[in-house]
Parts: sequence; C-alpha cells; structure tokens
Amino acid sequence: MNVSTPPPWFDEKIDYTAPRFQEALAFGRAAAKNVTWDWDMAEVSLAETWSMSSRQGRWMDIRGAVFYAWDEARLSLPSKQDWTDDVLGF
Repeated sequence: MNVSTPPPWFDEKIDYTAPRFQEALAFGRAAAKNVTWDWDMAEVSLAETWSMSSRQGRWMDIRGAVFYAWDEARLSLPSKQDWTDDVLGF
C-alpha cells in the first residue's frame, strides 16, 4: 500500500482495498478530485458529510480507506506546475 505521508492514525496493515471499503474508497477518490484542500482541512467536511448520510460504516471505521483513496487520487492528479492550456482544454 503506497501513501505519501500517512497520518499517525493510519494503519498500513489494513487492506483498504477490501470489498467492505468500496463505498469509502469511491467517496475519497471523488472528494480528492473536487477540492483543493489538504487532508487536514478536508477531513472535517468529509467526516461530517459521511456521518450525515446513510453510508455504510462509522467515520472512524472507514477513515483510513477514505484517506487511502484520497491520497491515491491526489497523487495521480497533475500538479499545478504541469498544467498547460492543452491539459485544461483551452
């Protein structure tokens, strides 16, 4: 499992790609593509959104999976230095 710099609570021994985390993974990937915040700022909103919905699992149980997907998606996005008019479609 590759993550950039995991928070101290992140448990690298857990397989966050397991089927039970699929909804959390999708949530983390979608969130990472739609905000420019760092994890520390985004987590509060993500936790609130997750907790207010009928999603599967409590935030503390799926937090690692959301972070894993968030980090994975953020690492795959082009950095702002790599953006050109061609990449943005202008």
